[in-house]
Amino acid sequence: MQLTDYIMRYTVLDKTTCKNVIHQLDKEEWSKHTFVDYDDNFDDEIQKSPCLTLTKPTPVDKIVMDSLYDAIHEYVTIKGMPFFTKWAGYSNVKYNKYGVGNQMEKHADHIYSIFRNNAGVPKGIPILSIIGALNDDYEGGEIEMFKDTKINLKAGEVIIFPSVFLYPHKVCELTKGDRYSFVSWVY
Repeated sequence: MQLTDYIMRYTVLDKTTCKNVIHQLDKEEWSKHTFVDYDDNFDDEIQKSPCLTLTKPTPVDKIVMDSLYDAIHEYVTIKGMPFFTKWAGYSNVKYNKYGVGNQMEKHADHIYSIFRNNAGVPKGIPILSIIGALNDDYEGGEIEMFKDTKINLKAGEVIIFPSVFLYPHKVCELTKGDRYSFVSWVY
């Protein structure tokens, strides 16, 4: 198998639900997206034109979270067998809003800070990454993986892929409109 064989695409939300989610998210207070390093220090140098982000709970989180379960289960069943058969859960969704000129620099989701116990001790790293689209009426903003793979998600679609260094990815610069997306990580 090739590395690209472990990138799977699913439709998890219908367009009407996506529009309702965006409508609700626009009522929330967005902040500048930041990357953190291994010691949880903010790294402003890595992101040149950051998008906006929501990390606090919103009234639509459950709708989006519930939509992911079946896709995760199917991914594990199809791609994981016989070596990857169990997963414990997935993180709360984090929403990103890109305007013209925004992008997300190339990175890998080898992050442990979101999986800490109540004492702040890391429990590990995510196993799978999920990137989802809430709209598709924009230009640019493709997800770029590897040297020659660009993915344009339709509203309601997600991609799921391993959260390791072999899957660096970025969001290309947005050239027109606003791009609403969400991310979550399976552990």
